[in-house]
Amino acid sequence: MYGKNFEIVTIAGNRPEIIKLSELVKSFNGIYKNAFVYTGQHYSPNMRDVFFEELNINFDYDLQLNSSNVDKLRINIRKLLTSLHPSFVIVYGDTNSTLAGALAAKDLNCKLIHIEAGIRCFDLSKPEERNRIQVDSLSDYLLAPTELSKLFLKYENIFQEKVFVTGNLIADVCKKFSGASSPRLRSDSQNDLPREYILLTIHRPALVDDPAMLKELSEFLSQVNYTIVFPMHPRTVNSLIKYNISMPENVKAIDAVGYVDFLNMLKECKLVMTDSGGVQEEAIILKKPCITLSNTSDRQETILLKANRLFFPLIGGQHDRSINDIIEEMRRVKITINPYGENVTEKALKVISNITNNTKEQKVELQPGKIRHL
Repeated sequence: MYGKNFEIVTIAGNRPEIIKLSELVKSFNGIYKNAFVYTGQHYSPNMRDVFFEELNINFDYDLQLNSSNVDKLRINIRKLLTSLHPSFVIVYGDTNSTLAGALAAKDLNCKLIHIEAGIRCFDLSKPEERNRIQVDSLSDYLLAPTELSKLFLKYENIFQEKVFVTGNLIADVCKKFSGASSPRLRSDSQNDLPREYILLTIHRPALVDDPAMLKELSEFLSQVNYTIVFPMHPRTVNSLIKYNISMPENVKAIDAVGYVDFLNMLKECKLVMTDSGGVQEEAIILKKPCITLSNTSDRQETILLKANRLFFPLIGGQHDRSINDIIEEMRRVKITINPYGENVTEKALKVISNITNNTKEQKVELQPGKIRHL
């Protein structure tokens, strides 16, 4: 498409990566010969196409792999990188596409930049935690969202000279698309929302792949004293159908929505319950209390700032307090600090520019009368 010898190739594979990378990838245009590669790990139209459209971003290469298998992703990414011959490969976060892209980059001795480095939940049973630890260990340069993330990397013996604190890219995207001038909710009848509601998002295997857990989740949600608006991830829909499980009457299930719609729903809700790391970030940025339906969180800053509370949805006396007690407590929380920064795209671009320029200088040895490329 463009020929060989790209300076930067950015790899993404799912909805959160599209969202978080959208502003940064656009900022490369006119500065670098760059390409945006989409693996197809998320391939449902309502998990992909609507986000490209709303965020005004296009991919240069769509691998259309429709898979989250790391080996399959790695082989196909490596094949493309071989033809593009990039100097730098950028990966984001902790997905299987992230890991596969990192492995493919190192297979070809490309310099690897990991954005959103150093995030930890300290639960190795979660594949995302294993992915991010491995990617951090492989990376030549690590862009951490907070000083806390940088500290975690320090204790993992990652050279601090390789680590740069830039903030989290979601801060810029969230601010841009949740502003007063952003589009409001669509008039579709599925988005006729009650005056007061709790927003719910769940998609992780621990909650939606196990029929016993999914049934318990339904019983748990029935105890909540508020209407719950639940835009359903395709994975969750498939599990509910497969196991013939229904949501309780207080849950208003709707189709998955686009990013602008979701941000507006988040702004208008009283509280969000989620198992998504990205939603935990968006909630604190928009000053919305969050309850994370898990025993752990990889967004430790939100817990420390008391904007987020862990609560694993188990029935039968597993908790000292009811979910309704926790909801009322969290509704009273006043959120005043955004730990993820501002103008993050600009800061990340500056760091990446310094990295690429320094690398170019290191490759050139000046001698009288000539320049020799090493």
